[in-house]
Amino acid sequence: MALLEAILVHAGYRVGVYSTPHLLRYNERIRLNGNPVSDGVLTSSFSKIDDARGDISLSYFEFGTLAALDIFDDESVEVQILEVGLGGRLDAVNIVDADATIISSISIDHIDWLGDDREKIALEKAGVFRPKQPACCGDKTVPRSLIDYAKKLDTALSLAGRDFDFKRKGQGWCLTADHALAGFYPLPSLQGQHQIQNAAACIHLLAKIQEKIPVSKKNIEYGLQHIALMGRLQQIRSSPDVFLDVAHNAESAIALARFIRKQHGTGTVHAVFSVFADKQFDQVVEPFIGLIDQWHIAPIENARSISVTDLDQFLSGKLRQNCSRYQTISQAFTGAENRLNEDDLVICFGSFYVVEACLEAL
Repeated sequence: MALLEAILVHAGYRVGVYSTPHLLRYNERIRLNGNPVSDGVLTSSFSKIDDARGDISLSYFEFGTLAALDIFDDESVEVQILEVGLGGRLDAVNIVDADATIISSISIDHIDWLGDDREKIALEKAGVFRPKQPACCGDKTVPRSLIDYAKKLDTALSLAGRDFDFKRKGQGWCLTADHALAGFYPLPSLQGQHQIQNAAACIHLLAKIQEKIPVSKKNIEYGLQHIALMGRLQQIRSSPDVFLDVAHNAESAIALARFIRKQHGTGTVHAVFSVFADKQFDQVVEPFIGLIDQWHIAPIENARSISVTDLDQFLSGKLRQNCSRYQTISQAFTGAENRLNEDDLVICFGSFYVVEACLEAL
């Protein structure tokens, strides 16, 4: 989403973005040309929705989604970029018939709602597809259920590895496809190898909607080099290096561990970590075994948090990891900082709430 936003704003469009969750302020969820909307704009929209709903009950996310759509209408945006948060089919955002859809990857997450395997989850994500509309998936191992559903709807689905491909090349990367936007590009400013996959899917989708929303390669190059997104391999300090990342499922944990291994020098690697109890936290932890030297754990300030006792029993008991326990994430972050040497590295991950608490502790 951040790349699409950067490209389209540079191309001169008036762009509205709705994404969830936020890190520090609710306003981050609704942006106009890259800037969070003001408190006044938000409260005015919320009041309008509250007056109009009467006796209709709205969830937290439904209220927020309606507010975003209302604000974008008032502001006459030319392009709306809407993130579908929970799966797809049942998400509040799916009330909108999108002109184009992108699925960056398919991983096991939110199993209580979406299912416990990739075939089931892919089918839930496919719920955002619409007949005749272009869609793009950046995952090269896409489940069959996604492909079959697209065929059933007659959705124009493009797949990585079949309709387009991407490969790191020197100081950049190359997109291979049968359209004018294919070719060599600079690396995304967001760190991590997976960002190339995300960028490839994004550019390919833009190529499919060029007649409606034309962009140039210069717009794309600018976007790649000016993506700004908190909590995605965000480096907040150096010497020692401190990174924040919202990785909270197996796929994102693997990508994060790969990055840390590449970054790691000779010092100690610390992790400030917690996770929700409804996550498959063993799969989130697994990629870091043998990589993290010292875990700093605490409960998240949310009813869904795993207990620090259960997390400690799993890490230090079952996996025999070195763990320090704290009452809050902020204390865990401070505890890690107090033990650092210049060549050490800290990664804070497991949830948006972990990243939020670490940012507030700065």
